[in-house]
Amino acid sequence: VTALHAFLQHYPRNDYADNAQYWLGEVYYAQKDYQHALAEFRATIETYPRGNKVPDALLKVGFCYASLGQSEKAKAVLSQVINLYPKTEPAALAAKRLETP
Repeated sequence: VTALHAFLQHYPRNDYADNAQYWLGEVYYAQKDYQHALAEFRATIETYPRGNKVPDALLKVGFCYASLGQSEKAKAVLSQVINLYPKTEPAALAAKRLETP
């Protein structure tokens, strides 16, 4: 986490900055700190809207909401992933998650 924050602080416009931002979310998600993960995934989407990690970050926003017990928000975000990024791996994962009760 410290290294990723340092990278972002020193190189906020680097080609890999969106990836660093996304992986901050993944670290928190792996630690089951869904509130912090949600903030980092949202930051990925807001700060780097044209970045290659946006579909994955949006998917993880949905997963975070599900883990936080906010099922309606989770469903809405996962549906958004499918609609905005059809035929992508994040869309396939979102569809699979929506099928699971």
